[in-house]
Amino acid sequence: MKKRNRVLTIALAAAMTVSLAACGKGDSGQEQGTMATREWAYVPEYLDIAEEEESISYYDMQLTGDSIYYSSYSFDEATGSSSNKLMRYQLADGTRKEMPVSLKETQNLSSYKVMEDGSIFAQVYDWSDPAQDADGYTQNKQFLVKFDSQGKEVYSLDLNELMEDAENSNTYVRTILVDDQGRAYLISDGGAWLVDAEGNGRGRVEINGDGWVNGGGISKDGKVYVAHYNNTGNGNGYCISEIDFDQKKVVGTYENFPNGNGDNLSAGLEKDFIVHDGSSVYEYDVKTQSTEKLFDWLDSDINGSYVRSIAVTEDGRILATMEDYDSGENGIALLTRKKASEVPQKEEIVVATMSSGSDLQAAAVRFNKSSDQYHVSIRQYVDYNNWNENSWNDAITRLNNDITSNNCPDIIDLSSINVEQFVAKGVFEDLAPYLEKSENLKREDLLENVLQGFTYDGLLVGIPSKFSIQTVVGKTSDVGKEMGWSLDDMIAFADAHPGVELFDRLSKSTIMYYCMMYNESAFVDWNTGTCHFDSPEFKSLLEFVNRFPDEIDWEQESTSEPTRIQNGEVLLSTLYINDFERIQMYIDIFGGEITCIGFPTTDGSIGCALNAEECYGIAAKSGKKDGAWDFIESYLTKEDTERWWWGFPTNKKVLEKRIQEAVEVKYLTDQDGNPILDENGEPIVEGGTSSINYDDGWSYTYHQVTQEEVDMVLELMDVAKPASSSNDAIMSIINEEAEAYFKGQKSVDDVAGIIQSRVNVYVSENS
Repeated sequence: MKKRNRVLTIALAAAMTVSLAACGKGDSGQEQGTMATREWAYVPEYLDIAEEEESISYYDMQLTGDSIYYSSYSFDEATGSSSNKLMRYQLADGTRKEMPVSLKETQNLSSYKVMEDGSIFAQVYDWSDPAQDADGYTQNKQFLVKFDSQGKEVYSLDLNELMEDAENSNTYVRTILVDDQGRAYLISDGGAWLVDAEGNGRGRVEINGDGWVNGGGISKDGKVYVAHYNNTGNGNGYCISEIDFDQKKVVGTYENFPNGNGDNLSAGLEKDFIVHDGSSVYEYDVKTQSTEKLFDWLDSDINGSYVRSIAVTEDGRILATMEDYDSGENGIALLTRKKASEVPQKEEIVVATMSSGSDLQAAAVRFNKSSDQYHVSIRQYVDYNNWNENSWNDAITRLNNDITSNNCPDIIDLSSINVEQFVAKGVFEDLAPYLEKSENLKREDLLENVLQGFTYDGLLVGIPSKFSIQTVVGKTSDVGKEMGWSLDDMIAFADAHPGVELFDRLSKSTIMYYCMMYNESAFVDWNTGTCHFDSPEFKSLLEFVNRFPDEIDWEQESTSEPTRIQNGEVLLSTLYINDFERIQMYIDIFGGEITCIGFPTTDGSIGCALNAEECYGIAAKSGKKDGAWDFIESYLTKEDTERWWWGFPTNKKVLEKRIQEAVEVKYLTDQDGNPILDENGEPIVEGGTSSINYDDGWSYTYHQVTQEEVDMVLELMDVAKPASSSNDAIMSIINEEAEAYFKGQKSVDDVAGIIQSRVNVYVSENS
């Protein structure tokens, strides 16, 4: 951990020369200005506070006054003993000090809160003499203990006794808050437990709404709030509720609160709280229930997905603690606001995306640190902090408007858009010439079928770094050996098996989605701006979809899909593959030879879906195409490309290594490296120890991957192609208008005609 922290400090210190984020104005979701027009930048410096042979916890790290408090762990190999300490790091002079917390050998400190006078409120577990609760489960002792600044115990409150009478409450304390009167608020899933200044329990405040508790904090004016999800309210569902200790109740709930702040909320610079949503940092105003953006994490070259907590220091800087699960490096950043004119500038490359995930942010951060010329920023079009039923379609509209204006992004995330629709508009640059000229990457290094899948009208519009596969699977004796079938074939197959479900518990909307996955192009021609939803083929599809239930009542169903297939109640299943193991379970489910027949298509071709990750296209209007290609090339050739936690790599060499690892027989070993033997004295194969279990008792234990199973997956890779990503607006029109036919209010001809008319208007306006 010490070595990692030092490497992080050196690497990130170099990033201080990049262009950084500005202090903008406006509500959450508004777009920032360009790099050149921003007034303020937040410049990070990095702290390395761990000693040699020490591991520190960033999970519960907290700022009080001018000091950072954190848990420290160390292990002495010579004695075999370990230590757990609560440490203080002073920002002013960088000195470290162990806090005087006296614990028994059988005790450990969980949640805690350090006050400015040095006193500590802590949840302490005691593993000695465990008891059994009313349900027969082992229950360890736990206490709320207050220590004074010298480490002497002031009081100890038995938390098991405090919490035993609450129904459906969780005794895990997420956050301990203490108000200016010394009263403690223990925030848990069950609400907020109240403890007065003398250490007496004063009951519990239940949190309103049907949701869960995230944590809590004390605002700039000293009031106590709990952050929670409330799906009965408006907006994105995340909100904060003020707790009144004396009244023992919630006295106000405030919405439009960003999600992503962890368990602790911190008072803001000028407003009630400083908060972040994984992409940007805001200040939240309780009175107006609104946010004001301060800056984007990425423009400070920080991956916001890995920010554990943020707080404002006494001198007005912003402290961020980070746990980087991707690189294994953790860190602490102190961000200082400076005039943007004082920060060296780079050329800005804008990536447009519906949703900025951790992978995209990590790729951008890596690129920004390595490039002397360019700086990647992310323009997220869906505002999840102000989500409503129109958010997705509104985001697509904004993206369309930007592409046709002078605000066109340089790079477009292809994962959540209808690629064919954008290709028809001439949006994308051809990547083939860039790949041909690349000194670091050649076409033959990549899977050709994946490249062909993202080639439209002769243009290579994107290159995914990794992908998964989704298809329809059935028993070979039922569906035959050949992959691929038409909509008519599937309908005929269903007709030949009356009284048996085609898929397990699918609703009308889901089967419609499956049927449209590879068939939108049969009903919509984006090149000509025409559509054909009044055709006999689509009317036949509506009639087929009408066989399925409107909704599925999952609470009434207890039998698993594997059991229903083996009982002969269900014929087909959808198979999602992101590793070489998964297909073997479906061979077992269907009891022998299977055929991955695929999703139905109008022409009977193979509908095997290739779901791409990290797939971006360059906008034809971009003025920085070379820089955009440099970014795309960077994630296709990144050094950690062999660390694939999800899906299959597009890079052939990495895929070959994955195959070798999958089929290689490995044995379980003990801590000394010796093989662990079974009851017969034989070494235990490492594969075959993982399993999946369903509530109805059906289970499957995976075995070592065979070459035959690998070959089955490789065959799917050779035929998989991107699904058409049916336009959400079109699907909404279909589902909305089809309901009248499904309810018997209109004929299939009438409904098909209405869908044709509405979609025709939409297509003509968006072609």
